[in-house]
Amino acid sequence: MASVTLLTVWASPFSMRAKLALLLKGIEHEDLPQDLGNKSKLLLESNPVHKKIPVLIHKGKPVPESVIIVQYIDEVWPETSPLLPQDAFLRAKHRFWTDFIDKKIFDSLARFMRSSDGGAAVNEEFIQNCMLLEGALAELGSEEDGPFFGGASMSFLDVMLAPYSVLIPGVEQVMGLKPASPEQCPRLHKLFGAVAEHPSAKAALPQIEKLKEFIQARFARK
Repeated sequence: MASVTLLTVWASPFSMRAKLALLLKGIEHEDLPQDLGNKSKLLLESNPVHKKIPVLIHKGKPVPESVIIVQYIDEVWPETSPLLPQDAFLRAKHRFWTDFIDKKIFDSLARFMRSSDGGAAVNEEFIQNCMLLEGALAELGSEEDGPFFGGASMSFLDVMLAPYSVLIPGVEQVMGLKPASPEQCPRLHKLFGAVAEHPSAKAALPQIEKLKEFIQARFARK
């Protein structure tokens, strides 16, 4: 096994985060795709509590959970492409909005995908959550500094959000999600556009067409 190994599932936004952080840092690693319908002994031993992906294994030591993995990567390899800000207050802000993404953006999107009534109410909730995130972009940095939360370069919070640049249009095109418009969230749209053009993100995130096939097979309403 390589000194850095990632237990992953390609369609998981949480796996995408870990993969993107590794690529941004230029860390050589091995991807070990996992079958969650038949979990491997390595996965069960590496994450015995939650039994979920992703898991980063570094020098034989497992680190589970995407947020923890990305923080670990940033701490162990601080020299290249630092992700978390140096300022303690800004670091706290990045962690706050990461928690918001996981508890509000992901949750409302997941509930829309599982809804049996078309999801109009939860769709509106999703838009409102995106508009709050738009406010965070304005709060944490000037548009003149660049499209990302980190300005011209991707930061910790950008890594947390990047998978939604493919997940949202995938759900929109397959399941009829109405995302926040460019008028409602202009900076968020610019951020997603910049993610789509970023070399590391291109390598870490799946093509939307491939993701659409997965969503269609797994979640599309009958």
